[in-house]
Amino acid sequence: MTAVGEADADRSGARTAGELRDIGELRDVGELRDIMDDLAGRLTDPEYVAAAATAPDNVDQHAGMPQARPPWRPLGLGEAHPGVALLYAELSHHDSRHRRAAHAHLAAAARGLDGPAGPGLFGGAASLAFAALTARHSDDDYADLLTTLDSEVAGQLRSLLDQEAKRLATGRPGVDMHSYDVVSGATGLGRYLLLRGDEHRPLLIDTLTYLVRLTEPVTANGHQVPGWWVPTKPGVGPEYPRGHFNLGLAHGISGPLALLSLAWRQGVRVPGQQTAVIRIVDHLISQQTPHGLWAATIDFDTFVDGHGRHAHQTPRAAWCYGTPGTARAVQLAGMAMERADWQALAVDAMAAALAQPLGDSVTDSSLCHGWAGVLHVTGLMARDSGSRRLAGRLPALASSLRSAYRPDLPFGYVYNHATLGPGIRNAIHRAGFLEGSAGIALALHAYLDDYPASLWNAALLVA
Repeated sequence: MTAVGEADADRSGARTAGELRDIGELRDVGELRDIMDDLAGRLTDPEYVAAAATAPDNVDQHAGMPQARPPWRPLGLGEAHPGVALLYAELSHHDSRHRRAAHAHLAAAARGLDGPAGPGLFGGAASLAFAALTARHSDDDYADLLTTLDSEVAGQLRSLLDQEAKRLATGRPGVDMHSYDVVSGATGLGRYLLLRGDEHRPLLIDTLTYLVRLTEPVTANGHQVPGWWVPTKPGVGPEYPRGHFNLGLAHGISGPLALLSLAWRQGVRVPGQQTAVIRIVDHLISQQTPHGLWAATIDFDTFVDGHGRHAHQTPRAAWCYGTPGTARAVQLAGMAMERADWQALAVDAMAAALAQPLGDSVTDSSLCHGWAGVLHVTGLMARDSGSRRLAGRLPALASSLRSAYRPDLPFGYVYNHATLGPGIRNAIHRAGFLEGSAGIALALHAYLDDYPASLWNAALLVA
């Protein structure tokens, strides 16, 4: 890894994305802009998007599902109307003509409010609230809708915090990662509240207090371990008989680190917050590989004995899991706590990740675990650090999105995330924010037109 002194030489002050792009050779700007414009044109009509996304052959078949079904839903920031609305919300801040498309997708999403409620920021009422907030051009826009949705979001978060308070009161170690994570848990909902301002400050304070408490050590299986120990395996993957420690930004401790840091920078602070940030960063630093990278998870026994810690880890380079998301969280912590060493370490880690053969770990073009997410995180980190090493990687990352573009497909890209075993199938045509073309278009727009105007990327806890 690069020493702190060398990393300092790499820094030249924060720059705009446009200035940083000029450092590297960019051949594809015109084509990339054409792709972004094409995607925005394809996704304008909510009825067309829903029809194409729910075509009979565009289905998921995962373990435990009684039958194959399309991933598209009315509500959510994945495959759903609020996720697509985020694209037009951002574009509307540059060209007001896009407000109509944003509103059309928001209206289509609102018709799904009577259905089953999804958890967290990425599902249910919270996803529509976040999209509507992003689409606002004045405080009057969607004011009544947001008042109604805020009540539902607050109720969901209070219920979650109450459940966790009961668990912690009994001294029972082990947390369900969906209780605290960005996608389904307290961290994502807390980020929304941070955007909403003083009116929701008391509940945000309770959320931050919970995350601080989550960092306090617990005793599990006879060992003292971090309080975010998850006593189950991380979804589909290696069997961890005694649980794991999740490092990722989407579902791991990097998410709470990002929220605690963003809140600190905005002056929202609770007792123990700084200690919690330090505790998480120290943990993450201790889990770096010899190359300065981060794995997705660490199983309990490996964490305790420390032997062969990285021997069986699949390399990941994504927003959700792996070095990019975790490096951004560490960078945010360094900015919040004014720790130049953390910021340099984060840049070094990201540069090391980008120096690896990314084709081994980047599986598709999406924001979640694809090229769009790596491009956007790299751009943010380059902007905030002034790193020429990171900026120089941006053109090649953007070019990967150009190469993957398929104009013959309904949404311009194929979703080819690795299958998860025999009989597992993923729908390949995706329009949404997290894994589909709306998110890809947003990443391209941020790359081509500088920092987002609408803060859509707050949903990813990278800003």
